[in-house]
Amino acid sequence: MPELPEVETIRREIAPFVKGKIISGLEIKDPRNIKGISPALLEKKLAGKKILGVDRRAKYLVFPLSPAGFLVVHLGMTGRLLFAPDPYLKVTFVFKGGEKLYFSDARLFGKIRYFDADPPLDLGPEPFSKEFTAQKFGEMLAKKKTSIKLVLLDQKILSGVGNIYANEALFRAGILPKRRADDLSETEVKKLHKAILDVLEEAIEKRGTSDSWYVDASGKKGSFQERLQVYGRKGEPCFKCKTPIERISLGQRGTYFCPKCQK
Repeated sequence: MPELPEVETIRREIAPFVKGKIISGLEIKDPRNIKGISPALLEKKLAGKKILGVDRRAKYLVFPLSPAGFLVVHLGMTGRLLFAPDPYLKVTFVFKGGEKLYFSDARLFGKIRYFDADPPLDLGPEPFSKEFTAQKFGEMLAKKKTSIKLVLLDQKILSGVGNIYANEALFRAGILPKRRADDLSETEVKKLHKAILDVLEEAIEKRGTSDSWYVDASGKKGSFQERLQVYGRKGEPCFKCKTPIERISLGQRGTYFCPKCQK
């Protein structure tokens, strides 16, 4: 599933293209990704409205509209926003003048929604926000008795981090994924806080991780998969100590770690 770096990469790519454009209509090939509103009403709500920009909230893309309204897109597992159609095309956004933006989704987990007012997205702080300090992060973890890996995946606690980057951040911080969140020392919290920010910044710089379906709006793959230390590397030697990487399941998610480097 696209996480913060992948969604941010797409946001940066499509924002200059869509900003200021007026939506003239929709071409709906398959309506199943449209949620909470009928396809006909969605088109009516969007027609004639100007896109003011593109925001990212965790893994959501939010398009504020003028004179009112918000278009919200969640890519799910295999969703894509593209400048050219692919074989899994579902919805085409048509702009005045004839330009188009394409939404495709092979497995139909993505969502297209519309809100008249600011979207009520129940999310925790953004990793790059002023609210996400090491101190506040530690205070939050001290209240959680579940595994640190599952805490990092909870979007109500920290928004945007998913399975790939939780694995990678925990490895960089030297923390076992199954450790209880409230068991982490102050030093470990600081290391993990820094590791989260570092891995997300590097992944954005490399335009995301293309380990399965993800491509950017131009159809190009990211390259952060070339820097993965543990994710998807079960049985392969740790880059630091040569111990084989192990895999367990936490919260039904594949969890990768080095049993020697992580404590």
